[in-house]
Amino acid sequence: MGPTAGYLVGFLVAATACGWFAERGFDRNYTKLFYALLISNILLYAPGLLWLGSLIGWDKPVLELGLYPFVMGDLLKIAMAVLLLPSAWKLVKRLKQ
Repeated sequence: MGPTAGYLVGFLVAATACGWFAERGFDRNYTKLFYALLISNILLYAPGLLWLGSLIGWDKPVLELGLYPFVMGDLLKIAMAVLLLPSAWKLVKRLKQ
């Protein structure tokens, strides 16, 4: 139960949320997909940061250690997914016809 345990729990929550959003078609619309992925990232980081803060102490720079170094990479991944996934679904739909 080291410093990453909360993020592992958050990953399970985020993966479940992504599946829920995908089942409802959020992955086929650019705007909905952006918000779905943003919410899923929040669901990943929330338990991770809570656990990290509890483990190392809230007097330490929890956000600097467990959030800030990863935000830019996550935003880049969200942007790539938002640009590619709905377009891929449109291509699949066109190929099926």
